[in-house]
Amino acid sequence: MRRAIILTSIILFFVSLSSAAPAEKIPIILDTDIGTDIDDAFALALILQSPELDLLAVTTVAGDTQARARLAAKMLHEAGRSNVPVAAGEPGPPQPIDQTRWADGFAGPPLVKEKAVDLMRRVIESRPGEITLVAIGELTNVAALLKSDPAIGKKIKRIALMGGAVNHGYGQDPQPLAEWNIKSNPAAAQVVFASGVPILMAPLDVTAMLQLDAAARHRIFTRLTPLTNALTLLYHLWNQETPTLFDPMAVALLIDPSLCELKELAIEVDVKGMTRAVQGKPANAKVGMQTDPAKFFQLYLRRVAP
Repeated sequence: MRRAIILTSIILFFVSLSSAAPAEKIPIILDTDIGTDIDDAFALALILQSPELDLLAVTTVAGDTQARARLAAKMLHEAGRSNVPVAAGEPGPPQPIDQTRWADGFAGPPLVKEKAVDLMRRVIESRPGEITLVAIGELTNVAALLKSDPAIGKKIKRIALMGGAVNHGYGQDPQPLAEWNIKSNPAAAQVVFASGVPILMAPLDVTAMLQLDAAARHRIFTRLTPLTNALTLLYHLWNQETPTLFDPMAVALLIDPSLCELKELAIEVDVKGMTRAVQGKPANAKVGMQTDPAKFFQLYLRRVAP
């Protein structure tokens, strides 16, 4: 009788687990300068392989934004996600975009004629207070969105961004410096950090050490799915050896905030693009200060190349 009661209890326990309501997905918009460094493509791959995230739109920023949009759209198409609209932002000064050759001539369903800021606004207005805006390029589009409508900031749940440096520079450099995404448009970054929208910030302090080594590259490139095949081709077009996965950390923090030691800071941006923590002012960002790269790569590889 006791064994029967125990068995019944175990069965009821697992039934209750299976009938529990699934966790709500986090709705996101991705704003990216995909096509220059390789880490944007790796970030998009992580989004597509993470069931916790609901990708509603992609927008592109910096340089030839149309070519970048074709690249993002083709990646989505290859991954079977042609339902996600992709819109180009306003073009900017030319930048290296060798990876975009992979998508030359692509004209698939993800591409829309809407401007990036208009697509952002439409998606945010459809779900006010719910959307996380993931910004992994310069902040030109995000600032333009915030300036286009004084009320729109209150309808954005948060901005998760890769950018800046507080106590660390690139590689092993212990000295902070102006990080690319911020210094590319410091005025835009100033608008974003002064907007009042909650910010989750992945600076160089928790990204500069995320080198994807040869063993991890082999694991991804031999997975042979449409998505990892795309990463393989883009890696060869990038034509460098070891990627640093700066941008995927901004995505990973949405999935598992424990990946980083986070600290609430008041971040200010100067005219040269330096991001400094200032004393005596209210915090405007949760900032990644330290991380364990092994833990990050464990999460990344389990999803993109399980």
